[in-house]
Amino acid sequence: MQKLIFFLISPFLLAPAAFSHPVAYQGALGVMTWNQSFMTDDWITYSFRPDAAVAARHMRFDMPEGRMQFYAPQLDYLVKRWNGTYYQSNIYVYGAYGTATFQNQNGGAGLGGIEADSESRKYFISGKYEKMWANLGPDFYHAEFRLGAAPYEAEFNEIASWFMIQYQYHPMLLKKEAITPLIRLFYKSVLFETGVSTDGDWMLNFMFHF
Repeated sequence: MQKLIFFLISPFLLAPAAFSHPVAYQGALGVMTWNQSFMTDDWITYSFRPDAAVAARHMRFDMPEGRMQFYAPQLDYLVKRWNGTYYQSNIYVYGAYGTATFQNQNGGAGLGGIEADSESRKYFISGKYEKMWANLGPDFYHAEFRLGAAPYEAEFNEIASWFMIQYQYHPMLLKKEAITPLIRLFYKSVLFETGVSTDGDWMLNFMFHF
């Protein structure tokens, strides 16, 4: 009986940690923004099915050759989800095609990515890889890996916190690698992250769904 009760309420217990995912719950409208000194990534998403979402996306990269910006519609898809008794794991893919601006020129650009994560109320691990092919300027690719732990197991109506370490690899940017300790705070549908890399670069992320 206890396992059955936990199974029924686990989507609500896990929901706050899932708000940064490419696909949220059906009918959810989300705003997500990741900001660092060398890169910005903004999403507005609508999950029209439990396993699919559409998004409007803007990215900004600072490269040695100059600044590139990318604007595109995007389709996100949940490939697989595992719901364990005390954890949830996910694999997502997404693709976009739009416009890139670089050195005062415009051109077409496509982007593809894959993300995977696994989380409980205590531990978190995730990784992602994405690549952009542009008609102008260098191709961009980006890899990211995160590990995190919660100092306490928060209930849904409490402010939850995580301590994480993030590693990024993006060799085409001014900052080729970044290791960033960060803190994640979330309450119901609002998530906030901030940190400073080992090289002193700031990070500020904000996400919410309604």
